[in-house]
Amino acid sequence: MLTSIWLWIGLFAYFAGVAIAWWEFQARIHEWEEYSNFPIIWTAKVVMTVWYFLKSLIWFYDLLLEDDKAVNTVINN
Repeated sequence: MLTSIWLWIGLFAYFAGVAIAWWEFQARIHEWEEYSNFPIIWTAKVVMTVWYFLKSLIWFYDLLLEDDKAVNTVINN
């Protein structure tokens, strides 16, 4: 019973992180809305939207990699 509770808490936290990351990327995607009547720009916007959606699904790796870069910067300096 306890495992299922922690599983639901973990899933909720993960999907909350996905929603937050996707919400942050919406501003970057919205910048291209003005020029979306051009086919090349529209295609680039679709590719960028898919890329940001996939990136929002792996938001926790960005957190880990950013921490690793910060640690390496402090060590090297």
